[in-house]
Amino acid sequence: MKQFIVLLSALFFAFAAPGFAQSKMNLTLYGGYSLPVADLKGNFPDTLGTSFLDFERSGSLLTSSGFNIGATGKYCVDTLGKARLTAGFNYNSFSGTKDYPRSGATLTYKNKVNIFTISVGAEYGFLPKKKVNPFVGLDLAVNFFSGKIEGSGDSTFTVQRKSESRFGIVVNGGADIKLNKSIGAVVGVKYGLTNLIGKKTEITTTSPLQTDDEETGSSSFRELGLNDEESANNKSKAIYYIQFYAGLSFYFGEMLK
Repeated sequence: MKQFIVLLSALFFAFAAPGFAQSKMNLTLYGGYSLPVADLKGNFPDTLGTSFLDFERSGSLLTSSGFNIGATGKYCVDTLGKARLTAGFNYNSFSGTKDYPRSGATLTYKNKVNIFTISVGAEYGFLPKKKVNPFVGLDLAVNFFSGKIEGSGDSTFTVQRKSESRFGIVVNGGADIKLNKSIGAVVGVKYGLTNLIGKKTEITTTSPLQTDDEETGSSSFRELGLNDEESANNKSKAIYYIQFYAGLSFYFGEMLK
């Protein structure tokens, strides 16, 4: 995290450096580190007790870290090269794990939440004719959720997370650094609010994730929903993330004067 901030700060000192002519089109490929925030982030209970954890009624999605990869296409719509339309995809995978010592053995939970995002939006570049061009953007996004929960040790089971979609927005900011007329480097930060529209909750009367059986064995359960809408037995969830990314920009098309 500190290294990323130092790098970004150093780049902003170069804003006044001479650059290259701005191209009409731009394709960015990137990857990086992601942090869950709000109810996407959560800690497992310190103790397990005599039953499995009830993920169905959990107040958060119990993840602690993640990674991201993605691609964004940009098309300039003004003569100055500052305003661009954007479209792309983004994949985040978040995970969390916890070991619980039990009578003579250990039960390990491995939890994963995946978010695949397709987005369209707009971006504004402040210094398109300079070598370093800082930018900000806003995207409308449709987010597709998946994942699974695995238990191993004295009990073995897999709970698949139900494939669901939600609508939200992504706020983006960073800098595009031109290396030559055809290629550049990009660094940035995104803040994704993934479930502003489309929340839904489906909780059964009796949770299938609870048992008093502590003996070695195996079992499987039905799909687990996000359960992010407010209900009598469940609080509303805000599923948000911050992602730090770096990658390459490829410039195409005619050059703007």
